Amino acid sequence: MAFVDKQLTCRDCSTNFVFTGGEQEFYATKGLQNEPVRCPPCRSARKSNRINEPEEGYVRYGVFASFGGRTPRQMHPATCADCGMMTEVPFQPRGDRPVYCSTCYSKIKGTAESAAEAEAKAKTEAAEAVEPEAEVKAEATAELETEATAEPEAEVKAEATAEPQA
Repeated sequence: MAFVDKQLTCRDCSTNFVFTGGEQEFYATKGLQNEPVRCPPCRSARKSNRINEPEEGYVRYGVFASFGGRTPRQMHPATCADCGMMTEVPFQPRGDRPVYCSTCYSKIKGTAESAAEAEAKAKTEAAEAVEPEAEVKAEATAELETEATAEPEAEVKAEATAEPQA
């Protein structure tokens, strides 16, 4: 389909501008169904205003903010329970639990992990200590059972070899 240049009127400044065949082809390839309603200078001015000045009731903080770049993360001031330094946290401190700065949190988290590792190691060692005891008990039980079954056989053999006295 051949695209032909069209004369359009700008919605903002009411001047005529040309919607070229190349632009029409570009719009078609991108799936855009509506023709532009603003001339190129008004489009670029509107785009730059939209980036620099937020619309009413909506603040744009850029791509580095949380929530897809739409709103900033709300930070709350807090005092570290360990070192007493002022810090900001992304939640409202309630006072019933301690709040730590990032340095103290890393230290506490590291000691908690090492404590958990030590506890897991102690449980493993305790389980390994129990296993040999169980093996010793099983061996002792097996020996007793063997002796118990051997004694009646020995008595039967002794009775068989002994001749009855007449």
